[in-house]
Amino acid sequence: MLGKTSVSMMVLLVAASLIGISSIHQYIEGSQTPRTVQLGGQVTGAIMVMSPNKSCTGFVDLPADKPNLLRLPPGTSITLAAPIESCTLFGLAKTSKTPIQFVVTAPTAAASTERQYRAIQVII
Repeated sequence: MLGKTSVSMMVLLVAASLIGISSIHQYIEGSQTPRTVQLGGQVTGAIMVMSPNKSCTGFVDLPADKPNLLRLPPGTSITLAAPIESCTLFGLAKTSKTPIQFVVTAPTAAASTERQYRAIQVII
Protein backbone atom coordinates (compact mmCIF):
# COMPACT_ATOMS: atom_id res chain seq x y z
CA MET A 1 0.00 0.00 0.00
CA LEU A 2 1.10 3.53 -0.66
CA GLY A 3 1.41 5.93 2.22
CA LYS A 4 -0.19 9.38 2.41
CA THR A 5 3.15 11.03 1.65
CA SER A 6 3.69 8.96 -1.52
CA VAL A 7 0.22 9.74 -2.88
CA SER A 8 0.63 13.44 -2.11
CA MET A 9 4.00 13.50 -3.89
CA MET A 10 2.55 11.79 -6.97
CA VAL A 11 -0.34 14.28 -7.16
CA LEU A 12 2.10 17.20 -6.86
CA LEU A 13 4.35 15.70 -9.54
CA VAL A 14 1.46 15.26 -12.00
CA ALA A 15 0.19 18.81 -11.31
CA ALA A 16 3.66 20.30 -11.82
CA SER A 17 4.19 18.44 -15.09
CA LEU A 18 0.81 19.57 -16.47
CA ILE A 19 1.58 23.19 -15.62
CA GLY A 20 4.99 22.88 -17.29
CA ILE A 21 3.55 21.34 -20.46
CA SER A 22 0.88 24.03 -20.82
CA SER A 23 3.50 26.78 -20.38
CA ILE A 24 5.69 25.31 -23.12
CA HIS A 25 2.70 24.97 -25.47
CA GLN A 26 1.71 28.63 -24.99
CA TYR A 27 5.26 29.81 -25.67
CA ILE A 28 5.61 27.82 -28.89
CA GLU A 29 2.12 28.74 -30.09
CA GLY A 30 2.68 32.46 -29.54
CA SER A 31 6.16 32.65 -31.02
CA GLN A 32 5.52 30.94 -34.37
CA THR A 33 2.59 32.87 -35.78
CA PRO A 34 3.81 35.95 -37.64
CA ARG A 35 1.17 38.56 -38.40
CA THR A 36 0.21 38.98 -42.03
CA VAL A 37 -1.58 41.74 -43.92
CA GLN A 38 -3.56 41.65 -47.15
CA LEU A 39 -3.11 44.56 -49.54
CA GLY A 40 -4.02 45.55 -53.05
CA GLY A 41 -2.17 47.38 -55.79
CA GLN A 42 -1.59 47.81 -59.50
CA VAL A 43 1.05 45.59 -61.15
CA THR A 44 3.50 47.58 -63.27
CA GLY A 45 5.81 44.71 -64.25
CA ALA A 46 6.98 41.17 -63.56
CA ILE A 47 10.23 39.26 -63.97
CA MET A 48 10.48 35.46 -64.02
CA VAL A 49 13.77 34.02 -62.77
CA MET A 50 14.52 30.47 -63.92
CA SER A 51 17.49 29.90 -61.62
CA PRO A 52 17.49 26.94 -59.20
CA ASN A 53 15.04 28.74 -56.87
CA LYS A 54 12.53 29.49 -59.69
CA SER A 55 10.97 32.70 -58.44
CA CYS A 56 8.96 35.61 -59.75
CA THR A 57 9.38 39.28 -58.94
CA GLY A 58 6.43 41.61 -59.32
CA PHE A 59 6.49 45.40 -59.21
CA VAL A 60 3.37 46.84 -57.61
CA ASP A 61 2.15 50.41 -57.06
CA LEU A 62 0.13 50.79 -53.87
CA PRO A 63 -3.07 52.88 -54.13
CA ALA A 64 -2.41 56.62 -53.97
CA ASP A 65 -5.79 57.55 -52.49
CA LYS A 66 -5.70 55.65 -49.18
CA PRO A 67 -3.22 54.57 -46.48
CA ASN A 68 -1.90 51.00 -46.42
CA LEU A 69 -1.13 48.44 -43.73
CA LEU A 70 2.60 48.45 -44.55
CA ARG A 71 2.86 51.97 -43.10
CA LEU A 72 4.31 53.27 -46.38
CA PRO A 73 3.24 56.52 -48.02
CA PRO A 74 0.24 56.09 -50.39
CA GLY A 75 1.30 55.52 -53.99
CA THR A 76 4.60 53.86 -53.06
CA SER A 77 6.06 51.30 -55.48
CA ILE A 78 7.10 48.01 -53.88
CA THR A 79 8.75 44.80 -55.08
CA LEU A 80 7.15 41.43 -54.36
CA ALA A 81 9.17 38.22 -54.44
CA ALA A 82 6.76 35.34 -55.02
CA PRO A 83 6.69 31.68 -56.13
CA ILE A 84 7.01 31.06 -59.89
CA GLU A 85 3.28 30.27 -60.13
CA SER A 86 2.49 33.90 -59.29
CA CYS A 87 4.06 35.19 -62.55
CA THR A 88 0.92 34.22 -64.45
CA LEU A 89 -1.22 36.23 -62.03
CA PHE A 90 1.15 39.22 -62.22
CA GLY A 91 1.02 39.08 -66.03
CA LEU A 92 -2.78 38.82 -66.16
CA ALA A 93 -3.19 41.70 -63.74
CA LYS A 94 -0.78 43.89 -65.70
CA THR A 95 -2.30 43.28 -69.14
CA SER A 96 -5.91 43.63 -67.95
CA LYS A 97 -5.04 46.58 -65.67
CA THR A 98 -6.78 44.76 -62.81
CA PRO A 99 -5.74 45.47 -59.23
CA ILE A 100 -4.12 42.50 -57.52
CA GLN A 101 -4.41 41.39 -53.89
CA PHE A 102 -1.47 39.92 -52.02
CA VAL A 103 -0.61 38.74 -48.52
CA VAL A 104 2.74 39.62 -46.91
CA THR A 105 4.22 39.47 -43.42
CA ALA A 106 3.37 42.58 -41.44
CA PRO A 107 6.25 44.97 -40.74
CA THR A 108 7.61 44.87 -37.21
CA ALA A 109 8.98 48.42 -37.06
CA ALA A 110 6.73 51.40 -36.36
CA ALA A 111 7.70 53.25 -39.55
CA SER A 112 9.05 50.82 -42.12
CA THR A 113 11.10 51.98 -45.10
CA GLU A 114 11.31 48.46 -46.55
CA ARG A 115 10.20 48.32 -50.18
CA GLN A 116 10.79 44.63 -50.91
CA TYR A 117 8.46 41.94 -49.51
CA ARG A 118 7.98 38.20 -49.89
CA ALA A 119 4.43 37.45 -51.02
CA ILE A 120 2.81 34.60 -49.11
CA GLN A 121 -0.24 34.55 -51.37
CA VAL A 122 -1.22 36.38 -54.59
CA ILE A 123 -4.90 36.79 -55.49
CA ILE A 124 -6.37 38.26 -58.68
